[in-house]
Amino acid sequence: MKRKAIVLGGALAAVGAGGWVAWKRRAPWQAPLPEGIIRDVADAKVHYIDEGSGPAVILIHGFAGSTFSWRRVLPGLARTHRVVALDLPGFGFSDRDPARDYGQRAQAERVVALMDLLGIQRATLIGHSMGGAIAERVAAGHPDRVERLVLVAAVNAGEASRAPGRGMAAGPMFALIGVVQRSPSAMYTLGRRALARMVHDRAYATEEVMRGYIDPLLLPGTVAAVRKMAAANRDEAPVDLAAITAPTLVLSGASDAAIPPERGEALAAAIPGARHVTIPEAGHLIAEERPEAFLEEVLAFLHEPVPA
Repeated sequence: MKRKAIVLGGALAAVGAGGWVAWKRRAPWQAPLPEGIIRDVADAKVHYIDEGSGPAVILIHGFAGSTFSWRRVLPGLARTHRVVALDLPGFGFSDRDPARDYGQRAQAERVVALMDLLGIQRATLIGHSMGGAIAERVAAGHPDRVERLVLVAAVNAGEASRAPGRGMAAGPMFALIGVVQRSPSAMYTLGRRALARMVHDRAYATEEVMRGYIDPLLLPGTVAAVRKMAAANRDEAPVDLAAITAPTLVLSGASDAAIPPERGEALAAAIPGARHVTIPEAGHLIAEERPEAFLEEVLAFLHEPVPA
């Protein structure tokens, strides 16, 4: 499927024309717009990229991420699959409505609504960190819609929301977003520090990568959306991971301090038939730090026969 160019007017409508201009004035450097489209999905305007053809794969980013998070692996996946990467409402170039429910259950239903909109009956879901918890909720609640499940440094949605360590992956970024829109320069400084804590090799936390994450967070409405997200996620009921029937691959980064490999092992043990793989020399951002290793494991998994 040919990559679609984003319509600038649609982006302005999604984030508010005045806010967009303000963001451009504040930031000395502007991240390029993702080459996707924005459409109404359930109760939100959702930005997504749709590339390739073949069996469908849905990419669900983590907290404070966006379609940017998948840029190093999306082309490799799209050689053999139709790949849809979305910006969850509240992040990236999807909209931010302060009245909206940003909890994991609500976001999971928006993923299903996007599949409906795009005519995708079944798909492989690949979720990173918080996006992994959302993918788990889709797989448990809509088993007929999920062909396979790949959980990348994923939050365990089967644990109580206040379980020890459950929110560690988002912790540095929650603190970081507290300064958003008040001081972009401070945002960039703290952003580099937060990013450096999430990777195996701190040299990966370059200016380009840091701005790819930070600039979308400067869009108006992010702070309000994140506050609602945090409140909703504190009250989320755990998922029955035993209800997941899709073949599941769990990936951990050997150097991930946010969600270490032992938590990936525990997650895999809770899902029937799941397999756990640890990627060496990778932190929390496996698909970015080790794209070749990520693609090797994921593509091999995608081409395995589906059990009858």
